[in-house]
Amino acid sequence: MESASSAGRQFRTIGPDTDPSRPTPLPWEQYSDKVLAQWYTLLSEDPEEDAIQTFLELHPSMIPGGSGDVGPGGHHGSDMGAVFRRPKLEGAGRSFEPDFMWITRSSGLVTPILIEIEKPSKRWFKQNGRPTSEFTEARDQLNDWRSWFAREGNQALFRDKFLFLGDRYLDRPLEPQYVLVYGRESEFKVGGGHGNPNALRYKRDQQRGSNETFMTFDALRPRYDHSRSMTLTMTSQGPELFAFSPIYGTSAFVGAGALLLGDPDPALARSTMMSEARRTYLSKRWRYWQDHTRKSTDPNERYVRSIGVE
Repeated sequence: MESASSAGRQFRTIGPDTDPSRPTPLPWEQYSDKVLAQWYTLLSEDPEEDAIQTFLELHPSMIPGGSGDVGPGGHHGSDMGAVFRRPKLEGAGRSFEPDFMWITRSSGLVTPILIEIEKPSKRWFKQNGRPTSEFTEARDQLNDWRSWFAREGNQALFRDKFLFLGDRYLDRPLEPQYVLVYGRESEFKVGGGHGNPNALRYKRDQQRGSNETFMTFDALRPRYDHSRSMTLTMTSQGPELFAFSPIYGTSAFVGAGALLLGDPDPALARSTMMSEARRTYLSKRWRYWQDHTRKSTDPNERYVRSIGVE
């Protein structure tokens, strides 16, 4: 559908594929149940940190912080629903590498959400109620990141490197948030090794800074508002696709990001809980929106994009 404006511009409506026979992802409820079962099985096996990292990279909807659920805002979400895996903070002073990082946006802020994960079996407190050295060390990494953002020039470097879809938010203040995912909820229950677990939970929570969030691995859940997320790796050449959420779907709004991120096929091959037909379909639609954006160069043409997910 199109119509001409008084200025001579053509307005075209574009929208998602609505063919009912197209390959579709798992229903959300089925995916949520399946991934939670796998998550709790993994946690029961006393996994190392690397196994947790690998699991979450393939299930980014499990990673907290992508939609305003952490910090002062961020309800606009992150560009392309993207979470970075092991992003490098490089600039003045020491360099650091959080395990994950979302960069969410609101009308007045850009909010990097930096996330540290540890081996789930690590304890928060000793039997005498003092913090363990492992917890103290993990928490201190949040201080390292905070000091990095405070160094002169580093915020400008961060914007140039990680705000990869243009300058719409380059002039908005950064307000980083720091998340520590650590330990198990069972430590704060009767039988968890402490005489007064509720008092220690209170003590733990009182140690958080105003821009910090503590949570246990048991608190992680797949979030529906992260269902169309993806995992990226930031390379020296720019962001690179690593994996798509199993429930990911394209839309009429992905074109600019798809063009920048390039070939989706290696990430689709890496993605889990997707049929081959779904992978092939998403690859085709990703390239369709790339081509559409590449060819949309007529200054007299404007597009009205319909909402919906393919």
